[in-house]
Amino acid sequence: MSYIRDMETVTPLAQRIRQLGEALRAERRAQGLTQAEAARRAGIGRQKLIQVEQGKPGVALAAYAAAMDALGLAPTVEPAEIRVAEYPQLKRLTWNRPGAASLAERDAFSLYERYWDLLDSDEMLPRERALLQRLVEKYGKGVLHV
Repeated sequence: MSYIRDMETVTPLAQRIRQLGEALRAERRAQGLTQAEAARRAGIGRQKLIQVEQGKPGVALAAYAAAMDALGLAPTVEPAEIRVAEYPQLKRLTWNRPGAASLAERDAFSLYERYWDLLDSDEMLPRERALLQRLVEKYGKGVLHV
């Protein structure tokens, strides 16, 4: 790990894993458990629990699952979502979904493809361009069909 912030790249996946670790730590504390108690319940070492709570990406999924089980949490699988209000051009495309605060990533990608002609691509913010590029790579296999 670099001690120079600019040299450390935080990917969206790494950020989600870190958020999971933080949520597990918060739940352990809310239940009044020490790290040692939670680790014993999970059947993992205390150092492994520390790595889970830090959101270390190299930790096996089984360790995260064990920690969740020890805290009485059940893992769920939900589609990745996008907050519509953060992306002005995408928000324009949700005209037929009044009040939609978020969309599944796959649905957002479909809207970009289906209604591309309604977008003002010159007005698209850099952040939204980056989102669109990520969606194209992830769901369109590098191709945006417009």
